[in-house]
Amino acid sequence: MADELDLIPLARAASLAHNRVFPGQAVRDMKTLDLLALALSTLVPLYQREGEKDVPRRLEKADIAAGRFTRGATRLEIADRAPLRFLMVSRRDLSGALDAIAKDPAIGRISAPSHPQPLGYSSTPGP
Repeated sequence: MADELDLIPLARAASLAHNRVFPGQAVRDMKTLDLLALALSTLVPLYQREGEKDVPRRLEKADIAAGRFTRGATRLEIADRAPLRFLMVSRRDLSGALDAIAKDPAIGRISAPSHPQPLGYSSTPGP
């Protein structure tokens, strides 16, 4: 089954989506990758395996809806359960999903959080 699907890590798929939505932006914020993973999960089936050598299983939509992607799309955290790791998508399904994400105006409004700048003074600091 895994050979037929030609699976790639969800984090890699989110990174590819990031390249399409934000071309030329080298820095990939982990929370942005988490949001892109969420967008991908609405377009393509997600797969997971318990260990690197295990046979992948398709994730239920209810599990995805109950969880949140974290750590740059490498984990799906669901309350009162161990986080799901080794998340994957089918390479075959990815191309259409990337096109859809790139065309979605809502996705274009996602931006990496800016780093706080030091506060400037409105007047000269006192002694």
